Amino acid sequence: MELTKVYLGVGSNLNKENALLFACDKLKALLEDFVVSSVYESKAIRTAEPNYYNIVIGGNTSLPLNELYNKLHEIEKEAGLEPMFNNSTNFGLKRRLDIDILTYGHEVRSVPCKVPRHDIQDYPFVLCPLVELESDFVHPLLNIKVSEIWNEMYPRLPEKMQVQKVDFDFSRSFTSWDA
Repeated sequence: MELTKVYLGVGSNLNKENALLFACDKLKALLEDFVVSSVYESKAIRTAEPNYYNIVIGGNTSLPLNELYNKLHEIEKEAGLEPMFNNSTNFGLKRRLDIDILTYGHEVRSVPCKVPRHDIQDYPFVLCPLVELESDFVHPLLNIKVSEIWNEMYPRLPEKMQVQKVDFDFSRSFTSWDA
């Protein structure tokens, strides 16, 4: 059984702590050598939305890319929807959880999703936790270490794009959406 190293970006701005615990519980079953970054808080791109919690999860999988992609969508669907109200704005029902395949080995593909995902070089909330997990990882398309991308990005970040590490207890497990 051949294993492929993957990195997944996980984020939520609804029921954030439960969403990350839920994701970790579900993803541990899909990945060997499971590792998870610290939690980083970032401002939402749409200013009226609440802030996000983001992590990167790494591990090895025997699943082909399309199967992994489908399983991640099942996990997002299982996490469900929740009404989002923030600063008197009603955003309606929103997904509690977003999981993206950042890398699948060193493959460059566009089906069933684009890998490597552009989020790596575009968003600090993805790049920073990825660098934390494996600073020497070489971006499959840009052929540069992610730590070098971070070292170029970090000093130029406007305040609204900066990320802050959050104290988070990963030793607990997801219990319910109401916990």
